[in-house]
Amino acid sequence: MSSFTDSLDASNAAYVEAFSANGVPGRAGTHLLLLTCMDSRIVPHAIFGLKEGDMKVVRNAGGQMNSEVERDIVLASHILDCHNIVIMPHTKCAMASLSLPEVRIRLNERSGMDFSSFEPRMIGDWEETLRADVARLKANKLLNEGAVVRGARYDVDTGMVHWVC
Repeated sequence: MSSFTDSLDASNAAYVEAFSANGVPGRAGTHLLLLTCMDSRIVPHAIFGLKEGDMKVVRNAGGQMNSEVERDIVLASHILDCHNIVIMPHTKCAMASLSLPEVRIRLNERSGMDFSSFEPRMIGDWEETLRADVARLKANKLLNEGAVVRGARYDVDTGMVHWVC
């Protein structure tokens, strides 16, 4: 095994030694589902002072709504007790601060591969995108009738969550 895997195994062994979440139900204890970015500066449970089992977390580049994420959220609203849904992008997000050509150039430079036809979902105006994503989810007729959808933005420099809509 590589030293990287060995390091992960050692960290996991320490986690297992202190593990206390045995028996935690698979439903969201606080009825919360968070859609956010995959950025490593975002530690979802810590941001809201939650622990294992308190919320469901869906992550992707930019914390953006798409049809697959929307289906997952609808499912969670009915089956996993997620009646509070927060869509939360963040400051200094590459998906909102870089242009599509810049992303393609970086990918090409780092990989040596041709990314000229690669089409990631970029964010032109983060607030407009967030408001549209919240509105899209609220309008979904399959979402649990009692679900509440909110939008917020996380500040990676301060840890503050700013509620937008």
